[in-house]
Amino acid sequence: MLKEMEYVLAVWEARSFSAAARQLFVSQPALSAAVKKVESELGVPLFDRARSPLGLTDAGRAYMEAAERVIRIRRDLKRYCDDLAGLQSGTLALGGTNFFASCFLPPMIEAFSRTYPQIRLSVIESDSADLYNRLAEGKLDVIVDSGVYDATRCDSTSFYTDHLLLAVPAGAPIHARFSDACMTRQDVLAGRHLSAATPAVSLAAFAGMDFLLLGPGNDMYRRAKGLFQTAGYAPRVRLYLNQLMTAFHMARQGLGATFLTDTLVSLSLPTDALLYYRLEGALARRKTFLAVQHKGYRTRAIEGFVQVVLELYHIEDKNFL
Repeated sequence: MLKEMEYVLAVWEARSFSAAARQLFVSQPALSAAVKKVESELGVPLFDRARSPLGLTDAGRAYMEAAERVIRIRRDLKRYCDDLAGLQSGTLALGGTNFFASCFLPPMIEAFSRTYPQIRLSVIESDSADLYNRLAEGKLDVIVDSGVYDATRCDSTSFYTDHLLLAVPAGAPIHARFSDACMTRQDVLAGRHLSAATPAVSLAAFAGMDFLLLGPGNDMYRRAKGLFQTAGYAPRVRLYLNQLMTAFHMARQGLGATFLTDTLVSLSLPTDALLYYRLEGALARRKTFLAVQHKGYRTRAIEGFVQVVLELYHIEDKNFL
């Protein structure tokens, strides 16, 4: 019965029998037969097959709500039993956007796996909205993120602060005007951008440049928008992009200026194709945090992962757990 329930949920999440069959690694006829068996037992159809994409009947909506509760109870029971094993077994699902998954998760996973080698880990990379939906549904245990989140759905603890920099192609003539303020990658690695002795630039001076920005829905878009509003002008945007690393590669090809973080500059491919400027204000400082469900069973694996990360970054936060 549980397998059939999972099949029905998979069809609804995929909004397609064929897509769900591919995800479940079963044939479409077998999946259709399993769903029809559930509908036959209930005596009502669950899906409105005349709609595209697939829709739910009233009975289908009630079934999905009940099925999600059953599967959540089953998952919490399994987690409780894993906890009784004393972190000698169990799973942990981690999530992050491309930037956080590639820059922050590797050392976290290495440190956690060294301490708790029996815990099976999985990683999902997606956009923030999808990650928080998965967290609310219990499909993720911990998210690494920055920016705005819903405090009624999540608890969080910050463990790291990075700093936004204005990255400008090295061939841009404007550098001659700010020779005392522009920095190389080596300057950033040395922490020159953190010193008040390094002049900060006003974005107003770069009003004639093309910019490469991350798109709406991204925390970097929100920050860039605020920085330009403070500067008093709307930028000339050449491209909207999805990933910070893409903006880095586009900028180093000379396609425009962009906003990067000092973390990305330090971890990315060494290049002399960009010069950097310090930015001032709260929007130029970005706290990175771990987020977990506000409600729901918090496993020892989740608590162990959070503790390992806080120790890794030398942070004490006893109120989080």
